[in-house]
Amino acid sequence: MPHILIVEDEPTTSWALAEGLSDDGFTIDTFRSAEDAWTWLQRGRSDLMICDLMLPGMSGIELARRVQRGRHAQPVILVTAYASGDVETMRDAGIVDCFPKPFQMDLLRRSVLSALSQPDKKPRRRRKPAC
Repeated sequence: MPHILIVEDEPTTSWALAEGLSDDGFTIDTFRSAEDAWTWLQRGRSDLMICDLMLPGMSGIELARRVQRGRHAQPVILVTAYASGDVETMRDAGIVDCFPKPFQMDLLRRSVLSALSQPDKKPRRRRKPAC
């Protein structure tokens, strides 16, 4: 089963994401900070990351940039309560999709399945992120 990291500091949103995706059989790990997720990635492996834009400490964009460098490259889906509007920054960070909060779980699930269906699971710039 694919392994998904959820990096979200709001407990309710983290829980909703984990519950919504675990029903599809994914293995889920959740983190409250980008630093904790990054530390885990130094010794673990995942297939996709769902990350909040605004996190305490390192931002979701910075974490996405780090993930795309080297052996950690994987699709990243951003969720945010803040409209960033900086599509180029998101593309440069390897973000494959972006969902404003509150998001529709069925649309996010489709994005996850699409990102995971790519043969090499590396980020693809299929379209402009929506945020």
